[in-house]
Amino acid sequence: MRPVGPMEIVDEAIDPVLTDATTAWLAGQTLLFGWKARRDSSGTFWHRNYVLPGIHSHHYEDRAVDPTMTFERFVDADTPLSRVATRISERFFAGRGLTRVWVNAQSFGDEAAIHRDFPETYSGQSRTVVWYPVPTWDPEWGGDFCLFDGAREIVRSVVVRPNRAVVFDGTALHGARPLSRYCPALRVAISFGLEVAND
Repeated sequence: MRPVGPMEIVDEAIDPVLTDATTAWLAGQTLLFGWKARRDSSGTFWHRNYVLPGIHSHHYEDRAVDPTMTFERFVDADTPLSRVATRISERFFAGRGLTRVWVNAQSFGDEAAIHRDFPETYSGQSRTVVWYPVPTWDPEWGGDFCLFDGAREIVRSVVVRPNRAVVFDGTALHGARPLSRYCPALRVAISFGLEVAND
């Protein structure tokens, strides 16, 4: 597979019927509050891992990793989200099994942090796709996705839009900007990743 550039933006990333089914399915899922984008960050938010077997060298806490949380097992469950993951894998990862599928959700006051999804040793090989299954979003609400350089300057910023996906090297510094206090919605971002997408 070819490496992605600094960032690719894909609108209408998933079939609208499957997007709606996934949004409805997520409403019945239990998310855990208190996840941090980085271990040393102050901010926390809602989160749930669906695929995290820890088969490659990683920077996650041991208690977050579960060898049984494989992509194959997730796909076999045949949920709306696993069907989305299969389509994402086919479109952006040449059909390879993913090593990460996770959901982050933020409302006003829930803070993320600048972080990397994968250790820098996978630079140029890894890939993350962040997908927004939100039914509606006003740019005034904030929550923009930002990509940063090594000096932590913003090099690209993307407004959240329903059914938009952002594709980038998973070792790149990135983060979600804070939400406005006038935002009445939950910013839901589902991420799909693989450390060795380009080998």
